[in-house]
Amino acid sequence: MSALPQTIAMDSWVNVMPVRTQREKNQYIELPFRLYANDPMWVPPLRSDMKKMMSTKHNPLYAEAEIEHFIAYDIDGEVVGRISGTIHDNYNERFGHEHVFFGFFECINDLNVAQKLIAAVEAWGEARGKTKLLGPYSYTSVQDAGLLLENLDKTKPTLLQTYNPAYYAGLLSGCGLDLKFTFSTYGGSLEQTEFINIHARAKRVKERFNYTSRNATPKELNQNLDVIRILFNQCFANNHEVMPISKPLFSFQVNALKTFIDLNGIRLIEMNGKPEAFFVILPDLNEILLKLQGSVGLLDLFKLKRYLSNVKRGVIALIGANPELQGKGLGRVLAAEMASYMAQRYESVQTMWIDDRNPASYVLAKNCGMQLTKRYGVFGKTI
Repeated sequence: MSALPQTIAMDSWVNVMPVRTQREKNQYIELPFRLYANDPMWVPPLRSDMKKMMSTKHNPLYAEAEIEHFIAYDIDGEVVGRISGTIHDNYNERFGHEHVFFGFFECINDLNVAQKLIAAVEAWGEARGKTKLLGPYSYTSVQDAGLLLENLDKTKPTLLQTYNPAYYAGLLSGCGLDLKFTFSTYGGSLEQTEFINIHARAKRVKERFNYTSRNATPKELNQNLDVIRILFNQCFANNHEVMPISKPLFSFQVNALKTFIDLNGIRLIEMNGKPEAFFVILPDLNEILLKLQGSVGLLDLFKLKRYLSNVKRGVIALIGANPELQGKGLGRVLAAEMASYMAQRYESVQTMWIDDRNPASYVLAKNCGMQLTKRYGVFGKTI
């Protein structure tokens, strides 16, 4: 495997083309493995998962969105960059039909290459009547999202947290994109958080408002998850950048994780028997991905249970509460229920991204004693 060039002269030849053949798809998938070969912070994804993501047969998003992948070659035929373009009707129906996303952005530290990748998505979107570019969203705002701006806790990303070199922000800025908004992740060891101190307050709230909780069960798992999907869509109906998740897309994303789901980490909070809040806490599968290095061998299949039992960090993957019940202690109940579960299973916890414009979520994280761990940004421009 040849080393990646670091830069390409502005007047040299760079060709950006849509991915069409299986060879090009494989090159697209392999680029980050070469780009991050010497980066100890990067966690390699499973190549098989990436192939399913790019598959029109397996990924139901292709029924909801128009997607294109582009790959950049230098004069010697070496892959030096990649990017995707997405036009997602569900997002555009809520936030305006002018949007085209870019995502899966990977690039050597060369502005010339980055500009040609961004230009390819711009031209593709403009040809379809789009005038605003936004990202990185890989492929949508409810999947891998955002550019890492600050790694405040200097740790590897957890499950659902993206990672990229520090120079990417400069490349996007050089392509004329501005930072549109930011979001953050929070975390800490369970000993350092305030989760352990909230049970008494939550108990009083539960009795006052008749809150009860229940875990997912093997028999009712699919039904429970669909209740969570519907509740998620309701809870985030008025939030920035969050769009309704369709049942096929939600199932596709969850099915990739079902092998690793602990049913005790999926909980519904009900008021008088009606679901009003939920959380989904997953083991940090990135700890396992580091062992697998992009591929699952036969021996790994036998070791997965042991790998899973050794994961000591949990990730709050989904959390939501009916905003109409604000002021009725639902956040306290959520925090207490998460605490009781995590204290039995994990040593530390991390959140997925929380929009900095959504105080209800980050105040809950801060009130539980979690510290700011990483900052991310979404960039955009008018085409």
